[in-house]
Amino acid sequence: MSLITIKTSHFETELIILRSRLESEGIKCYLKNEFTTQIMNHMATFEVELQVSDLDVEKAKKILSAIENSSI
Repeated sequence: MSLITIKTSHFETELIILRSRLESEGIKCYLKNEFTTQIMNHMATFEVELQVSDLDVEKAKKILSAIENSSI
């Protein structure tokens, strides 16, 4: 299993909400750089990455697409 980044953000809270939604659909998620951005929040070059298993990428992208389309 390898992890694939499906979304990045400077705002950890945005990805925490998305992670919660994906996990409610049975998709295990990870936040890469979660703690680095908390410690080094003064450096805009760091982003948090929402990652899922390569086996769950397509399902996760469909869910994220549905979320983005419903907020328009």
